[in-house]
Amino acid sequence: MMRKNTVGIIATALIVLIVVAFMCGIYASSESVRSVFEGTYSASSSDVVQVAPGTEEQYMEAIEAARQNALKHGRFMGRISLAALIFVTVLQIIAFCTAFMVFSGIRKSTESVEVRMSKLENADLFLDLPLYFGLFGTVLSFSLITFNPQISRLVAYSSTLIGIIFSVILRLVLQYPLKQKLIQSADLKQTMR
Repeated sequence: MMRKNTVGIIATALIVLIVVAFMCGIYASSESVRSVFEGTYSASSSDVVQVAPGTEEQYMEAIEAARQNALKHGRFMGRISLAALIFVTVLQIIAFCTAFMVFSGIRKSTESVEVRMSKLENADLFLDLPLYFGLFGTVLSFSLITFNPQISRLVAYSSTLIGIIFSVILRLVLQYPLKQKLIQSADLKQTMR
């Protein structure tokens, strides 16, 4: 049993590393993805540079300084938003893999049908974890909305959607077939008596 859990943990870690590397690679190599995460930045009152009447050169330097400040802010918020999306996605992948290992253990168990049905009812929590993590991602994203509204909404919707999709897949692929098998086994056992 310990060996199977170790294999599951290693497989989960490998999947997480691949997803993180993929997301970071796309962010680093694609200007269009970076522009989605970095969004547009509007200068706030603290970013406005007062220029005394003078040369046009001073005015252009002040505009360039404000533009550079906006670019730095956009890059920083883009990285924060990407980190939030990666964090929530990693949590959902871990929840998905954990549910898969728990249901696999129930399926392969040699315990009685009644005990396995009870364990199946208890394991229902693992099917909802991706939804909970998706909601957590939504709340996390909305806390970032004041800094970068464009990507915060995208991260919020993405994390919720990933949670819903993972939860539905877990219910359709793991729970339903196992429950059907256990019900049939219980029914067969009942008719044999």
